[in-house]
Amino acid sequence: MPTELRGVKQLRYALKNFEPDLAKETQKEIANALKPIVKEARGFVNESPLSNWAREGGKFPRFDASIIKRGIGYKTTPSKPNKKGFRALAQIRNMSAAGAIYETAGRRAPGTKPSSRPNFAEAMGALSGTGKDRGRLIYKAWENDKGNATKAVLKAIDNAGKTFNRMVGTR
Repeated sequence: MPTELRGVKQLRYALKNFEPDLAKETQKEIANALKPIVKEARGFVNESPLSNWAREGGKFPRFDASIIKRGIGYKTTPSKPNKKGFRALAQIRNMSAAGAIYETAGRRAPGTKPSSRPNFAEAMGALSGTGKDRGRLIYKAWENDKGNATKAVLKAIDNAGKTFNRMVGTR
């Protein structure tokens, strides 16, 4: 899923300071590329897969389809750098606790043995994706997109860079 680009941070800084209209247009193009995935991921949320999960009480976050749907969204501003110095320029994320559990429950850490007891995650349905990048909502929608959003985001950034260079070069 991740793609490494160099010089994008500097490009976004230059767009913001010298061509704010072009920066806003680029943000819109990126958002338009992410919206279909968010919409599809929200469509995968149904009723609670576990009978007791929708009940009130307890410390475990309650399953509420409307809260989970509202929690799935996108962000087109860069994230803070991680431990290795990488940033996410655009993100699709699930901000609800129950949604995050529903998305990823059932992943096992590499090298661990499957439990012999029944797993509650099996009742939630299969995970989509490969390896560590597996889930039931966002990852499933991302897999169905087949890389179109990534291509659209890269194209928006490339077009912004070319347009900016043309505009600055004429001054």
